[in-house]
Amino acid sequence: MALLAITRDICFHIPINFRQKEFNEMNDQFNLYVDKFEEICKLEIGDKLARDISGVYYRHIHGSYFIQLRRWWTCQGRHHTFNYLDEDFTKFMVFLDKTMNYINITFDIRYRQLAKNLRDLANSLMTGLYRLKKTYLHEKELSCKIDSIIMSLIDFKNDIGEKLDSPISRKLRGNSE
Repeated sequence: MALLAITRDICFHIPINFRQKEFNEMNDQFNLYVDKFEEICKLEIGDKLARDISGVYYRHIHGSYFIQLRRWWTCQGRHHTFNYLDEDFTKFMVFLDKTMNYINITFDIRYRQLAKNLRDLANSLMTGLYRLKKTYLHEKELSCKIDSIIMSLIDFKNDIGEKLDSPISRKLRGNSE
């Protein structure tokens, strides 16, 4: 009888703890991306983008003194910006795909909230990236890379919007509100 009780407890608690750990990892990764991309969301036309050793972006605000000198000194030219955007957004797109996969296989409200937060982050990123593109109008390669990232974010927003607004999702929202 005791063995049955132990087995029952183990079988029921492992998937729940596994699912919780899985979600916590996803949420932690989301928070890392929010911190990493915070300055991209704040970009204005004319601002230059740079990345520090830890991988977090920062801005050289348009009109600041010695921008070219600081960017040269820290090796933060437009070719580096292209490489940083390519590297980081390739990883970010993998994260977005992983989130979409979870949304497709589960109706867990926590993943749906994470998806909504990602949609908001995508909106902010698109605004900042569009402004960055306007800063580099004559840099065809960088401009195309930014367009590619923006299009991928739009695709994600459309896909996640369809999933979150599906009839099943509306029923879930109706039951939880």
